Amino acid sequence: MFTQLKRVNLDNMKAVRFIIPKTSEATFRLQEDHSAYFYDSIHYHPEYQLTLVLKGEGTCFIGNSVERYKPGDVFLIGKNVPHVFRSDQEYYNEGAKLESHCVSIFLNDETLGKQFLDLPELVSIHRLLESSQYGIYFPQKENEKISNQILHAFEIKDFERFLHIINLFHYLSCIENIQLLSTTPFFQPSKETDHERINVIFQHLSLNFANEITLEEVAQMANMTTNSFCRYFKKRTGKSFSHFLNNLRIEYACHMIANSNEAFGSIAMDCGYNSLSYFNRQFKNIKKLTPNQYRIKYAGNITN
Repeated sequence: MFTQLKRVNLDNMKAVRFIIPKTSEATFRLQEDHSAYFYDSIHYHPEYQLTLVLKGEGTCFIGNSVERYKPGDVFLIGKNVPHVFRSDQEYYNEGAKLESHCVSIFLNDETLGKQFLDLPELVSIHRLLESSQYGIYFPQKENEKISNQILHAFEIKDFERFLHIINLFHYLSCIENIQLLSTTPFFQPSKETDHERINVIFQHLSLNFANEITLEEVAQMANMTTNSFCRYFKKRTGKSFSHFLNNLRIEYACHMIANSNEAFGSIAMDCGYNSLSYFNRQFKNIKKLTPNQYRIKYAGNITN
């Protein structure tokens, strides 16, 4: 029922171009990923990807954005946009008995034919797909309805599935207040060496953000001088290194604040901050709320 992604030229730390298997049986490709943790290297492919997270939590990098993901979240990722859903570290621990589960629908506009998306009745879908080059996160209030429609696509076949998915994308195209994730649209895949370098950096940061991380050590990992690395990183992500690292830490802090009653000082330490006052300033700067305001607003709203 589900197609599986195949990959080519894969090294441990190297971004890869995924190939979605093509068959003569269907226009859309449906895939289910269910394991302890998700595939954790940055990759890209020429298909649009609509993904529903059913189980698992972690950090996703889409384009140059850093976001937390959790059950119920729905993302639309444009073609050739580099991305990865990296599970939290505890999902990698042997014997943890944790699950990561998502389902995805892949759309290749070349399969449909470019003239198909140019039909006047599909103009809103066309615009949605153009916006997906930034990466899209759909409002939580829409999650249940979107989730039901995505899951229903896995229960039907053939022409019924085709019409259902077209209707699903039309529904998505009419949703207001979607969140564009990346500050820069991605239309063409980057150089392989560029993906490899940024993948090494992202993996190091996602594994070690709770520890002290210096600009010098990360620049050395990238085989660059600190000045060259700062220019490269800003060009590649749209953020300074310190801003990116703070975003990564604060996103994890949000997860801890909303899902526990742990003291803010302890959370700050767990996220790599030695100063509570500095943590509070960074949190307010990024989230426009204090940690306490965030807990009041979101505690209990995140599904475990």
